Amino acid sequence: MLMIRKHRTGLAVLSALLLAAGIAASKLHAQSDADPTCKTTFVKVTSDAPACGFALSGTGTFTLDGQTLADPLVASYEDSGGGQKAIAARQMMLFPPSPSGRFRIVQACDGTGADALCWQTLVLDRDKAKLQNIFAGRYGPEQWQSWSPDEQHVALVNKSEEASWLHVIDPESGNSQDFPGDDSTENWTIEPQTLRWTGPRSFTVTVKTCEQCVAARKEIAF
Repeated sequence: MLMIRKHRTGLAVLSALLLAAGIAASKLHAQSDADPTCKTTFVKVTSDAPACGFALSGTGTFTLDGQTLADPLVASYEDSGGGQKAIAARQMMLFPPSPSGRFRIVQACDGTGADALCWQTLVLDRDKAKLQNIFAGRYGPEQWQSWSPDEQHVALVNKSEEASWLHVIDPESGNSQDFPGDDSTENWTIEPQTLRWTGPRSFTVTVKTCEQCVAARKEIAF
């Protein structure tokens, strides 16, 4: 009888410890989701600094709440003589999530310093735990975004010394529409902070279409 009581007591203590650990883990997850910086700012993730439930290992394994999204997450490629060699990401830049929290733009960087190249741009579908590449300029987008009212598109912008482009991304398919398009002869200078959605597939934005041109509102529908 004494042995049975000790066994039951041991099980009760173990159950209590497991329950406490589960509650602590749930609170930690809730805190990472509730952290306002995860929802409103651009956040860096490195192997030494996980954030918002995301983590990046020293070998480039990218995880969300312990679930692997990419192993490794590729930041770029380099010629290795026999072909292209994948370079694992050493840093991630998290854009603020979409209004519902389902989608998030992320950038993979090949280093952690100020000279790191963050060319690889992706979109995460949190509901499906799906990560896919998107195009938002050869060297990646600026730290700015604007989601459409129905969350079916997000506008990103990338700039060079002489021009800038808007990239309207469908987060489910990964497809991108670029403004100005490849066939345009105009060099736009875009003021992204002026972008205003006028419908699910239309917006206005202030643009200069040439160096000597006066900036003006431009209506875009796609």
